[in-house]
Formats: sequence, C-alpha cells, structure tokens
Amino acid sequence: MIPSKLINTFRCLDYTKKNTLPIVLKRPLVETLPYATRLFTYYNLYRIVIGALLFGATFTLEHSNGQLRHSDTYQFTTLAYLILNLSIFFYFKIATPLKTKQIIFAAALDIFILHALFFLGKGVTGSIGNLVIITLAASNIMLRGKSGLALAAIASLVTLGVEIDRVMADISSVASIARAGLMGAIYFAVAYIVQNLSHRISQSESLAIQQQQDILELQKLNHQVIQRMRTGIVVCDDDFNVRTVNQACRDLIGLENEQALPDSIKSRIAIWRDNKSIRTTPFRVGDDYPIVQVNFSLLSQEGGDQTLVFIEDTRLLTQQAQQLKLASLGRLTASIAHEVRNPLGAISHATQLLNESENIDSADQKMIDIIQRHCQRVNLIIENTLSLSRRAEPQTEELELNEWLSNAIDDYREHKSGSGSIQLSSDERQPRARFDPNQIEQVLVNVLDNGIRHGLQHNKDAVLTVHLSQTDNGEQAIIDIVNEGPPISDDVKAHLFEPFFTTETQGTGLGLYLSKEICEANQAQLDYIDSIEGKVCFRIRFAHAKRII
Repeated sequence: MIPSKLINTFRCLDYTKKNTLPIVLKRPLVETLPYATRLFTYYNLYRIVIGALLFGATFTLEHSNGQLRHSDTYQFTTLAYLILNLSIFFYFKIATPLKTKQIIFAAALDIFILHALFFLGKGVTGSIGNLVIITLAASNIMLRGKSGLALAAIASLVTLGVEIDRVMADISSVASIARAGLMGAIYFAVAYIVQNLSHRISQSESLAIQQQQDILELQKLNHQVIQRMRTGIVVCDDDFNVRTVNQACRDLIGLENEQALPDSIKSRIAIWRDNKSIRTTPFRVGDDYPIVQVNFSLLSQEGGDQTLVFIEDTRLLTQQAQQLKLASLGRLTASIAHEVRNPLGAISHATQLLNESENIDSADQKMIDIIQRHCQRVNLIIENTLSLSRRAEPQTEELELNEWLSNAIDDYREHKSGSGSIQLSSDERQPRARFDPNQIEQVLVNVLDNGIRHGLQHNKDAVLTVHLSQTDNGEQAIIDIVNEGPPISDDVKAHLFEPFFTTETQGTGLGLYLSKEICEANQAQLDYIDSIEGKVCFRIRFAHAKRII
C-alpha cells in the first residue's frame, strides 16, 4: 500500500521544477474539470432556454385542449422552472468560485423538475424525455467519479417511479415500465460514455496546455539566452529590414529594432551573398563604438529566406592574439638579449676604457660620445622589447574613472614637475571600467609625455587637456588627451602605431606601439582622433565593466 502522503506528493509535483508531467496515482471520488466554470455557465444558459421553451409550450393548442395530466400545475411548474433557472444563473455569476456540490445540485434539480413535468404531462416516453439525457450528459462532462453515475442512478429510479405511478393510475400500459427500464440503461450508458470521453478530452487538453507552456518557457529561455550573448545578433530579410536584434548588437553598433541596417553591414551582406566563403574585413560604425567583425548565415523560412548576422567584438580576439604574440615575442627577445647584448656590452665597455685614455683629441672624443649615445639607444630598445614580452597578465579590477584619473594626473604632475600645464575635466556622469590600473597608467604617462613634448615644440605655453566622458548608451568610457600641437599628417598617421616608427631623432619608436598593445591586452583601444579644433587628440576607449570577460 502506497502511503497517502506519498500520493499527495506525486499529485502536487511541480512541472516547472522537475521537468516531468504531473503524476496522479488515484482518481478522486468527485472531481471537476479545470474549465467546469465556463461549461456550467453555458449549461445554465441552456437551462434558461429550455425553461422558456417549456413555459411557452403551455400556450399551444395541445395544452389548451387539456391533453396533459395536470395542465394548470404543469404550466405553473414550467414558469417556476424558468424563474429558478434565471435566479441560479445570476447567482452563480456573482457567487464564490464554482464547487462540485453546486453542479450536483443543479443537475439533481433538473432531474426532479423534469420528472415532475413528466408526472404532470405525458410521462417519460414523451418527446421531452430526452431532456434528462442531455442533463446527464452535461453533468458528466463537468463531473468526475461516482457522482455522475449517482445522478444516472437517481434519474433511472425516478423515471421508473413515474412510469409505475402512471401504470397504477391506468394512464400508461405495463409496457411503459420496460421502456422506463430501457431509459435507465440509456442514462447509465450516457453517463459512462460521456464521462470517459470527457476525461480523455480533458487529458488531451491538459497535455496541450502543458506543451504550450513548455514551448512558451523554451521560447522565453531562448530569448533570454540570445539577449545575454556577448555576440551581437541581427536577423534581417532580403530587403535588409531588421527583424530582431539582441542587447550585444545595441552595445556594439548601436542598432535598435526599428532602425535601418547600417550601410557597412549591407555592403558586406551583398559581398557574402555573392561568395559565401569570403570573410569580410573588420569595421567600426562610429568613433563611439568598437571595431567588430561580422559573419553571416542563411535562415530558411516559409515567408522567405532571412539573413542571420553575427557581430563579434574584436577586442577579445585581439586580446587572445596579443597573448600569442607575447609568447612568440618572449622567445625572440630572449634570443636578442643573448645575441645582441653581449657584443653591445663589449662595445660599451671598450668605449668606456677608450674614454679613459689620455691621448684622445676632441674629434675622437666626439666619436666616443656618438658610440656611447647609440649604445644607450640600442640598449633602451632592447629593454622596451623585453618589457613587452615580460609583461604579466593584466590584473583587472573595476574602477571609478574620475577618482583613478585624478590620482594618476596628480602623480604625473608630482614626478614631471615643470613639464607643462595639464587641465583635467569630466562630465557629470561617473563612468566605470575594468582594467589593470598599473598597465593603463603606463599608457597614460607615455601619451602625456608625447603630448607635452609635441605641444611645447610649437608653443612654450601649451596646455595639455585631459577630458573624461562616456558614450550616450553608457557602454564605453573615454579619455581624450588633447595637445595644442599641429595635426599629424596622413603619411605619419598611417604608421603611427607601428613598432620602431618615430619622427624624432632620440625616440625608439616603441612608445605608442607598446601603449596600443597594453590597451588591447586590457580590452581597451588607443586611437588617434582628428580634433575639431585642429589639435592632436589621442583617445583611450574602455569597454564597460560588464563587457569584460
């Protein structure tokens, strides 16, 4: 024997938590359908219509000719039945939630009143005898278990009793008793068949509702997964009409559902449609957005093919490539340190010994200075290259940029006093970003040094401006370092971040290159921006903290 507590546990099983269909080990004695309230309302409307028809029939020629057993009482009973049905209908419209006993009461009331009309009229074998069958069928649709069969048993007994009374009053023949028994068998058959059919229909409907809920839950889950993907998703049709986008797409290219697809993506889709194997070049939709790479896939739909666009943030890919680059560079610089530093050290040492000689004239001394200066420069190049390869994995942390930048500028002023004037400004917002503060501070110092040096070359009173802001969507924090020097030419701009490229005689050409590499390792970007005022502007763009992996 299964304990009753265990039966109740299985019966109350929550599908959403267990991912299984509810299990009912035993059908209760009395049960109603989940939608019995709606059916009961329809049943009450049917009873009102039947009551009105029965009352209206009392004004027909048949009734006026006195062909009924008790004509006056019959008419009064039909009127009372109509009024009672109207009262029950309006009562249950405003009453408490439907209960099983209310259905049983209404069905039993119909059975007794209809049999009262049979008694007062032509008996059960008359044309209105089928109304009992409809009552039993309707009640057994709404009820479960033995209560529906009990109503059939009551109807059979009352039917038999009415016909026996009519036989004893010499109104009907003895054969009508057999017909009454047949009617009772029909009552039971209707109750049993309808109850089982409605039970199967109820199970099918419950299963359909359950499956519909599962589909809605799965659809909701898929929507949440797509919205939380770090890869941007865009679905568009053949005419480039945007069907849907996810949150990452809004962050990466600023595209909303109702907006038109950017021309940069349209052109790449056209190229891809001509050649499915081609890989399009990375691009940026605006200065406030990161560089992205797009890939495409075809979606076949009944209404026409659609294009699925994947938008990938290249910052993470760049960071991964950067780690591979550093690993290779580490092996290269180790070889450089061994193959170059040893002869360089020998040259430097020999030059120092030569410099100590007493027989050196001014021309030889000048040559020695040139050798020493270039030895130091080569050694600096080696040190910078080694520092790049030895750079540790970024130890990122989420920082409030206003406070961090203010402290970094104060430290720079303290260690670089007299090197120029720096003004710090920011908007009212409080941007945050995740990065390694030590590494980004190296970038900031290098860009500040370059900016001050470039500005002082053209204006001894030059002022360096550092401005902190963030994009309108709040997804990127921006640091602009602007100096008052003339804009950089297009030829220089094309090689600005290349290693060993420099426009100065004393530079190594690794400063901006290393700075850009450090930024990319922290999923940030360092770019040269053409300033509106005709000045030089370097921009450090940080991804929002939630976009950093």
